[in-house]
Amino acid sequence: MESRDLWIRIGLGATAGLAGTCALQLIRKANEKWIPEGSPPMQGDPAGFMLRRTKESFPERVREKIPRSAEQALMKLLPLGYGMSFGALYATARPTIRREAGEGVLLGLICWAVGFLGWLPKTGLMPPIWEHKPKQIVRPIVEHALYGVATVEGYCWLKRLARA
Repeated sequence: MESRDLWIRIGLGATAGLAGTCALQLIRKANEKWIPEGSPPMQGDPAGFMLRRTKESFPERVREKIPRSAEQALMKLLPLGYGMSFGALYATARPTIRREAGEGVLLGLICWAVGFLGWLPKTGLMPPIWEHKPKQIVRPIVEHALYGVATVEGYCWLKRLARA
């Protein structure tokens, strides 16, 4: 029974992470219009980077057979998978939620830190954070905090629905 509960939590967390990612993308789109100078200094598309790295691991004969339409679809799905992963990890780590908004902000900050302090600069997709302008730091932090709140609130809502 405990294993079944874990899988249910993972599924609910991934679903909530998907909703949180959609909210993040809407917020980011609006902010690009309202606060364009707050866009992080990306030097490449993270989804494109992940797709290229994955394709490099395939034999040449397999790479040649991947349709361009499939690549384009994957480029759109990869950010969703990233957000879903953090939602699923949250659900695994926090079976009991004590402070929804606070835990949501923390989840968003962890997600931001993993990318902006971790793998994005390490892969050369973004300069180190100390080279960013203040608005390029603050805007993504706020956006990710809102992602986290949306994800945790969504997870709590889905858990209540699953119990009903």
